[in-house]
Amino acid sequence: MAKIFEVKDASSTTTVGRGTTYRLINEDVGAQRIGVMLIDLEPEMTATGIHYHRKRESAYIVLQGSATLMLNGTEHHLEANRVVFLSPGDRHGIIRTGKEGFRMIEVYSPLDPDRVEVQA
Repeated sequence: MAKIFEVKDASSTTTVGRGTTYRLINEDVGAQRIGVMLIDLEPEMTATGIHYHRKRESAYIVLQGSATLMLNGTEHHLEANRVVFLSPGDRHGIIRTGKEGFRMIEVYSPLDPDRVEVQA
């Protein structure tokens, strides 16, 4: 069944010193195979944690701001209009954001997060 709603009405998690994640598309709206999150990180935030997923594929679409993405041991600069595709097993995490903060959409499948934290 189709759903139309405002971002502010989506389930969300806010972490002091990090930012807010809005879970836009998931089981809550009836999705079975695809998820979408809006990730809004605070200015000069550091480290979301390096991790990987055993089965999940993800696409990041950067909307505004800048950040440094650690991907399989290499730093990559992200800015508005940049797109990232992540395969299962790719070790990744935002390690810092710029002075203006950072906003991106993450589209992923399957819904199961199967997140595995990587020791530093």
